[in-house]
Amino acid sequence: MRAVLRLLPVVATHRGRFVETVVWSVVAHVAVLAIALGLAAVVGRVVAGEAPALLAPALALCALGVVASTAAWRESWVSHDLAYRLIGLLRARVFDALRRALPSRTRHRRTGELVTTTVADIETLEWLYAHTAAQSLSALLVLAVSTVVSVTLDPLLLLVWVPLLVIGVAVPLATARRARRDSDALAVGAATVRSELLDTVRGLRELTGAGALGTQLDRLTEDTRALARTQVRESARLGLERGIADLTLALAALGALGIVLLDREAIAPADIPLAVTVAVAGLGPAAQIADLLRGASTLRASAERIGDVLDMPPAVDDSTTGHDGTPAAGETGLVLDRVTFAYDPARPVLDRFSLHVRPGEVVALVGPSGAGKTTAARLALRLWDPDGGAVRVDGTDLRSLPDAELRARVAVVPQSSPLLRGTLRTNITLGDPDATDAMVDAAARAAGLLEVTTGLPQGLDTLVGEHGSGLSGGQRARVAIARALLREPRVLVLDEPTASLDPEADTALMELLGRAEDRATLLIAHRPATIAAADRQVTLEPVPVR
Repeated sequence: MRAVLRLLPVVATHRGRFVETVVWSVVAHVAVLAIALGLAAVVGRVVAGEAPALLAPALALCALGVVASTAAWRESWVSHDLAYRLIGLLRARVFDALRRALPSRTRHRRTGELVTTTVADIETLEWLYAHTAAQSLSALLVLAVSTVVSVTLDPLLLLVWVPLLVIGVAVPLATARRARRDSDALAVGAATVRSELLDTVRGLRELTGAGALGTQLDRLTEDTRALARTQVRESARLGLERGIADLTLALAALGALGIVLLDREAIAPADIPLAVTVAVAGLGPAAQIADLLRGASTLRASAERIGDVLDMPPAVDDSTTGHDGTPAAGETGLVLDRVTFAYDPARPVLDRFSLHVRPGEVVALVGPSGAGKTTAARLALRLWDPDGGAVRVDGTDLRSLPDAELRARVAVVPQSSPLLRGTLRTNITLGDPDATDAMVDAAARAAGLLEVTTGLPQGLDTLVGEHGSGLSGGQRARVAIARALLREPRVLVLDEPTASLDPEADTALMELLGRAEDRATLLIAHRPATIAAADRQVTLEPVPVR
């Protein structure tokens, strides 16, 4: 349970809520136990022919009922409030870890599958934070009270419910390994189905056009059936364990009656209902502990996967220490200084590559696919750090810049820019949430979004669907360019931004880029007219295989 214990310190951020949860849980459980024992005592006295005063016990039991219901309601409220606060905090930490670690140089796992699995794991921990610690403490208290009452009535009662308690706890322990396998299979299967479904929806048009939709649906169906088989197997195991738990409760009641028949002198007739009740009540903690153990495998697996995400090494070192932050004298613009980089250490993509893009200059980086053009763009944005050499902006090594300052200096328009659901304006202001309307309008006009020919009669109020649905490829490209221009970066890197633009829009954009005298622009392009409009071009050749 080391992985679970590692996540418990987040509770310290809301220790007051946690203590309140424990208090209300203890009050609720003790009140319920007192009601059960009180009713059993009253019934026993009545059955035995005694005539106790019923008004006082009735009022006391009613008061306990109010206390129990109020405490249970408050405990549920506080525990779930605590759980969702902690889950929110954990989500933020996991997202930060993913932000720092992705994109990774390796491609051993789909990002969608990783994210969906991690989100599901975080939701699983709601049970840990809301239904574990406080309830476990309450269960131990109930166990102690049941033991004291049993010894007071007849120590032989312990021989009835204590062995059954051990059995109830031992069953989930015995099936723990199987539960762990099923939990892992469920997590992987569910993540696979979600990722396959998302990929199918996103690529629906492409799959239909390629005649591959049927094959993809068959794959999705088989993955769904495999998940269903695992769920059925898990449900059968849980049903068996809960059936055994119910059987132990029945055996406890029968065992208590057996003790009464065998040891009639030890237990007064009026205490018979109390003896049966305490024998059954003593198994209440066993049921709670068994539930905890049944969920332990799932919790442990989820905690381990979350821990793995939190331990993922960052794609770049967030620390700005250890690098010389002194600007190179007289150097301006973007410089890649003898940069070496490899996804696979045995096959470098860039090998001592150098490039200098000066302010006011538009440089076209050309070369065949796989030569490292997009890699150079990502190094300029510091999605990765070079294995050798340095990347500098205005003479300052990117590794010595805080992240916020780096994002202010360098903007990149990738081949496929993500758009979010909203309007054109909200998508543009992602580049600078504090930008004024005048600044947004200027960036949009510079990107050509406000031209009549763009086909956007509602202008910046045009609605955008998920992933930019409702817009053409050219319109999406213009939004991405406007978003980058809004930040007024010192360095602008464009990776095939004009591929979706018509020739007239391409020409207008190149004229705009050429008018920026204080900005260095690196352009990755294949279109001959775009390359010809640049001030100069640099050819990047693939690194020979050694």
